[in-house]
Amino acid sequence: MKKFLIGLFVFIVASSACFADSVYLLEKDAPNQQKVMKIGFRILNANQIENRMTFFYSTQNEVNAAAYARSKTIVVYKGLLPFIDDENEIAAVICHEIAHGLDYFAGYWRRVAMGFNPKKYERKADLKGVDLMVNAGYNPVAMIVVLNKICEEPSYFENGGSHPAGSERLSAVYEYIYSKYPAYLADNDYKNNLYYQNFLLTSKAAREKIRQKYNPVVPVSNKKSDSDKSEQDK
Repeated sequence: MKKFLIGLFVFIVASSACFADSVYLLEKDAPNQQKVMKIGFRILNANQIENRMTFFYSTQNEVNAAAYARSKTIVVYKGLLPFIDDENEIAAVICHEIAHGLDYFAGYWRRVAMGFNPKKYERKADLKGVDLMVNAGYNPVAMIVVLNKICEEPSYFENGGSHPAGSERLSAVYEYIYSKYPAYLADNDYKNNLYYQNFLLTSKAAREKIRQKYNPVVPVSNKKSDSDKSEQDK
């Protein structure tokens, strides 16, 4: 009986300590957790996504966000926040991960396919993420901005990992926006953004090929007063 009481006491103390630590972390990081949840659920609701997902902010100092197949959980890590300047950019990251989550819900064989060809599904998540952003009222150009900050640029022979080269992803997202949501490029809220300007500087050849491919389709402004406005990225 004595051993039982001692064990019970140790369990209560240990549990209390863990609970206290959890409360401290929750209070300290509550604004980030609340922001991640609100953006995540806004995206789910706006896109009428009936598959249930949950959203968490992790205090691990990783420059990353992830979707977890088993739990259908989206996690944004603390180390990513210094690379984020506005809510559109957080939404871009979360939309990319939700796109992965939708593939996880597609079943076991989809997850196997994702494992065998991860680059294909990274590209797919970027473009699906653009659709999710637009439907939720976010500016999809932010996807270009945030990817330009965090995507690596390995050489062709070095790029054996799970993600395509950054320039490839950026060009694909730009082309998708150019062809499907051109008004965001005509009325470009990011045209003077430092990181978007860097994308324009480093993607001249790729963007010229895109313009030639879709000629004479040119982004049209949403603003009636600027209806004759041409694409701003030239």
